[in-house]
Amino acid sequence: MNPDDAVTIQFHKSTADVLRLSYGWGVLDADHVTMANPQPYDFALQSSRHCIALLNCCRSDGETYVEGLPRSTVRDNRNKLIFIPAGCRLNGWAQPGAGAMAFTAAYLDPQLCSDLEEGERELYPIVRFEHPFLSQLMLRLDDILAQPETYSRMYVESFAVVMLSEISRFQAVHPSQSRCIETFNGHRGGLASWQSKAACDYIEANLHQDISLTDLAAVVRLTPYHFCRAFKQTTGVPPHHYQMTRRIKRAMTLLADASLSISDVAGIVGYGSPSRFSALFRRFTGHTPRAFRREMI
Repeated sequence: MNPDDAVTIQFHKSTADVLRLSYGWGVLDADHVTMANPQPYDFALQSSRHCIALLNCCRSDGETYVEGLPRSTVRDNRNKLIFIPAGCRLNGWAQPGAGAMAFTAAYLDPQLCSDLEEGERELYPIVRFEHPFLSQLMLRLDDILAQPETYSRMYVESFAVVMLSEISRFQAVHPSQSRCIETFNGHRGGLASWQSKAACDYIEANLHQDISLTDLAAVVRLTPYHFCRAFKQTTGVPPHHYQMTRRIKRAMTLLADASLSISDVAGIVGYGSPSRFSALFRRFTGHTPRAFRREMI
């Protein structure tokens, strides 16, 4: 994770106790910051990435400045969201109130939906808004941060696309807040037949790989944002779910070969952790790999 793309916090005293958990997957970097006994601080952000943050804090005094918006002095920021598009400047200061201060931030590569910068509609900053589904996603991001190695690259990239899609949809139905009054006209169709075949063939040929959503979208000449939406409309499931299903189907065939261990099968279909493979296999089939093999034999 590039520190230059994250929110910076400067404390007025050096005694602040800060717990920071960060991880980067390329198109999505994430940050969870907790301060049990927060001290007065300044904060700033001007990132090359879009930033979505879920706030959980109160301040007894303070100001927030976001480029293009009026100054905010709101004190209660519990369970509030903030969205800062790439290149937009955020800064301010806070005198903390009683209780802990925490926030979770997602830093998203603008190339995930680059079409928005090519004339469809410009994203704009929003401060301290409520969006139940986005809040749930940010809480889910906390879980992902706790065990990042258990999530595939495609899952995380799809997760990022969903977040940006929700921001875009929210701004589309609140045009009065936008700097640009053009209506959003997203691509609503599914994949063409050749695109569907190419994408599915690519997944099938690379079941053992941690496929990038960006690379998969490039196969069918779409942005990750539009590919993810079109793929789901065509197949009924997101790309990462389709990949997982095909891995399990392939594993079911491989388990018929008694010369392969469970660990061998897990590795062939792209799971380095046999326990992770077994848990997913059981979720999809209702049986552990070992029990499934016994029934086949």
